[in-house]
Amino acid sequence: MSSTEELINKLKEGGVEFVDLKLSDLSGRLHHITFPIARLQMALANGVGFDGSSLGGFRNVAESDLVVKPDTSHLFIDPFYERPTASLYGDIYEPDGKTPFSACPRNILRKVVALIRQEGVADRILVLPEFEFYLFDEAEFYLETTASGYLVSSCEAEPPSGLQNAYHITPPTDAFANLRSEMVKLLEEAGIEVKYHHHEVGGYAQAEIETALLDISQAGDAIQTVKYLIKNAARAGEIYATFMPKPLANEAGSGMHIHIQLWKDDRNVFSSEKDENELSETALMFLGGIIKHSRALCAFTNPTTNSYRRLTGGMEAPSQVFHSRANRKAALRVPGYVRGAKDLRFEYRVPDATSNPYLALAGILLAGLDGVRKDLNPGELIKNQPETDDDRFPRLPASLTEALGALNVDASFLTEQGLFPKELIHKWIKTKEKEIEEIESYPTPAEFVKYFAL
Repeated sequence: MSSTEELINKLKEGGVEFVDLKLSDLSGRLHHITFPIARLQMALANGVGFDGSSLGGFRNVAESDLVVKPDTSHLFIDPFYERPTASLYGDIYEPDGKTPFSACPRNILRKVVALIRQEGVADRILVLPEFEFYLFDEAEFYLETTASGYLVSSCEAEPPSGLQNAYHITPPTDAFANLRSEMVKLLEEAGIEVKYHHHEVGGYAQAEIETALLDISQAGDAIQTVKYLIKNAARAGEIYATFMPKPLANEAGSGMHIHIQLWKDDRNVFSSEKDENELSETALMFLGGIIKHSRALCAFTNPTTNSYRRLTGGMEAPSQVFHSRANRKAALRVPGYVRGAKDLRFEYRVPDATSNPYLALAGILLAGLDGVRKDLNPGELIKNQPETDDDRFPRLPASLTEALGALNVDASFLTEQGLFPKELIHKWIKTKEKEIEEIESYPTPAEFVKYFAL
């Protein structure tokens, strides 16, 4: 009996009736196809056909057919279906079911990891994402020619304490501690280890859940699963979870900081006993690559117009790319509480969770790899933020338009060797430019307040 047959029999014996096959479009939005467990063997062999033009614009209508095949290496029982359903992710193929689709986000990340291993930089990559999000009791929004607006409400809107900073605040001000614990249990049941959860800085029920270090082969799927479970757990409790980077003015934004470690032969590649900050030459070169390409990376790590309201809004969000220990204004930070070869890592504080996690992780790794290849050592860690005119450390883009412009002139570190297809870069830029044009065509309520009476 094959391992596939054993898996199917095990699922059937466990009462599983359906398979929910999840896949990401280019933007990172999650989609799914559900079929009876009896058809899993056929899906594994031949894949499931879908319309690539309707799913995130992978293809134009004239050649839209694509196939998605389940990956059974990791699955979990979806807690939100009434019938017992196993949830897993899939890889996208050409219609022949054999040729990997070059723009498949999972496939792009897989190829990047294979290249890093092939070049001998690392044989294991670990990442740790921090998930920041807001929980709202109500969320309404509409967009029309003659009317537009939004309304969100929170039971934490006016905490009795009057605190401006709710970081790690306890109940009763922290209204959703129990819900976050329920979310963590769901994540653990899905095979995702969690370090902790807590109330974040924002006083309107901003939360954080931080996972343990994840192997890069699981990280993209895990990020999608975390977002999926958090949002569904919130809706089950009749509230709304949002990963928007800046849903509220004058409140803390929500990022998705990414911690990274590289390992080779059971040795932390970033660690060195010779350095005061315990960083190896490879670590500094890796950081140097991210510094060099950070502006272009933003097109993938911060891919919405709302992303830049966070990055330009202060409150511990980075605005300039420099490397430091402990400094939370640094885009690249070695946490002050991390010491020793086992735990040493750096934290990239720019990304947010509106990104496609596969493309964002692949881009960060390729930027770091370019730094190692070209010996882009930026020097020792900096204690305080450098002067704004220090051209060694670029300012982050002030808008998505600026980020797309940076990507347009600095994409070769992504496209060489065909890892990111040039067609994907072109499609990404054009799609996002259209998105910006659509959003900017609508006046905002703030503009009416400022300008209507002039």
